[in-house]
Amino acid sequence: MAATITRTTSATDLLRSVSTTWDLLLAITLRDIRVRYQGTVLSFIWWIARPLTLGTVLYFALGKVLRIDIPNYSVFLLSALFPWFWFAGSIQQATGIFVSNGGLLKKVRFPKLILPLSAVLFNTSQFLLTLPILIGFVLVAGISPSTAWILGIPALIALQFLLLVGLGTLLATLNVFFRDLGPMVEVALLLLFYLSAIIFPLDLVPDEFRPVLALNPVAPLIDAWRNLFLHGEFVDGAIWPALVITAASLALGLYLFNKLERHFADAL
Repeated sequence: MAATITRTTSATDLLRSVSTTWDLLLAITLRDIRVRYQGTVLSFIWWIARPLTLGTVLYFALGKVLRIDIPNYSVFLLSALFPWFWFAGSIQQATGIFVSNGGLLKKVRFPKLILPLSAVLFNTSQFLLTLPILIGFVLVAGISPSTAWILGIPALIALQFLLLVGLGTLLATLNVFFRDLGPMVEVALLLLFYLSAIIFPLDLVPDEFRPVLALNPVAPLIDAWRNLFLHGEFVDGAIWPALVITAASLALGLYLFNKLERHFADAL
């Protein structure tokens, strides 16, 4: 009887702990949303302003001035830019999340992993809220909805979310001990933008450079989003590099976090 009571109590404590952690994660994410757009009237508009503005500039420069011959070039750009801003925003915010919350980490005991998770969840919420806008542009361009969207959209959201959690945790942990990582990530994201086939199709990349792009998990993800919206094609074998790197980043990020977490207070 005693053993049964112990197991029941442990299960109850575990559920309570999970519930508390989830509530804390949501609270921090909602706090970030309020702080980011406090005092603004058009908060939702600002979420979509950056991809739309950059998309307009690139469409004019490349589609109208240089006359790149790509059908539905506006949708071609937007279907890549919306996921890209989700990726870049999550990585930038997650990288510095432990350092920017150093005082909180020293004073309050709570699961530290919540912080990079909240950074990714915050940017994911923005992407989810703006996703109907992207779909609206696709439909206005005359592209019919596809049944592949039903499985493809949730699958790509899940894959990119896990990739961001892995990379975000890894970079946030390393940034505690190596502060130059923050500026390095900003430069790397600028370079990655042009190495992710956002403004051009992967088919135009010469064969000798494709192995390099295969090491970039964003390129196959962007291509998968684009194929899904433009051609109604669900992900295929070309996305395997993103799957491998997602699994590796999750494993490495969680390993380093568990290994170095106890040293955070001294480094911060």
